[in-house]
Amino acid sequence: MAALVGAQYYWIEHGHPVALLGYIAVLEGNAPAPGLAGLLARETGLPPAAFETVRLHADLDDGHSADLDRLIERLPLDAAQRSLVAVSALHTVASLAELFDRITAAPTEWESTDD
Repeated sequence: MAALVGAQYYWIEHGHPVALLGYIAVLEGNAPAPGLAGLLARETGLPPAAFETVRLHADLDDGHSADLDRLIERLPLDAAQRSLVAVSALHTVASLAELFDRITAAPTEWESTDD
């Protein structure tokens, strides 16, 4: 999570706040499947409460991506800002994939890592 969210803080502070739109676009445009929270709880052995945000996001997130797409299209972004939004989005996808890989690994594998 630190790698996922920490990059956003860095880009907001040292690049431009518009970077956050890439992160948001990925999250809003790819809502979790309704059963994902339960599946993650079963596969990891963690309590369902650990995945409450995933469950809520699946239940509540319908149609937000179209609104966000329209907003981004209307913003007067220069080439560097568009690139920063894209880099943020790509980083978010990669970080989420790694995060889900780690939490679905055998508990002894993710509990014993030092990072």
